[in-house]
Amino acid sequence: MDRNHWIMHQEWNDLIFMHWPVPAEVLRPFIPSAFTIDQYDHSAWIAIVPFRMQNIRFRALPSLPFGNQLLELNVRTYVTFKGEPGVYFITLDANHPLGVFLARTLFGLPYVHAKMRMDHTETGYHFTSRRTHEGYPASHFHASFHTVSKPVHAQPGSLLYWLTERYALWVVKGRSKIYKGPILHKNWRLQKAEANIQINQLVDFLPPSIFETKPITYFSKSLHTRIFPFERKG
Repeated sequence: MDRNHWIMHQEWNDLIFMHWPVPAEVLRPFIPSAFTIDQYDHSAWIAIVPFRMQNIRFRALPSLPFGNQLLELNVRTYVTFKGEPGVYFITLDANHPLGVFLARTLFGLPYVHAKMRMDHTETGYHFTSRRTHEGYPASHFHASFHTVSKPVHAQPGSLLYWLTERYALWVVKGRSKIYKGPILHKNWRLQKAEANIQINQLVDFLPPSIFETKPITYFSKSLHTRIFPFERKG
């Protein structure tokens, strides 16, 4: 990958990772068969990740005076394709109609429309979302977060590093075309956090018992990323 050939810059702010272990066989029906479900200590993992996306711009173009920020809430897991690790998005909710249209049309990513709000309070953050995409149930997500540590870098080999230091996303276009979307950024600086989830209807396809335990939760204040052209891999 030529690091100078990126096509889009994005800034990810006020991002919260919430992770739960899940048996791979329970997750398997919801992941395309072309992908191998990646596991750490014999467990697959599922995450819910809300954040602000800001300062969106295409290569050689300035940031737009409008439409260059949005709220996103994604449900993701981890897979490999021919041994190469990456992220697989089950759903991506966003409050930017044009962005949803472009991501679905150009990249084949499963973005859906939602009404969202993120408030920064004296004690932390509060995030609410209600899906509004035609043909989808109005899945709600309401949660509050606060940090409980100073920022750290995850150590290679640790679960936190395995969960977060991923530099590709995988997508299936059409019936069977496999594409890799390379991503480049510095290592995450993460703060341990606590999550208080009031409503979580994003993962109703999985057994509720998985989400009865508290998630492993980490917060990142800001990260600059570069997105590269998608590559046909299968």
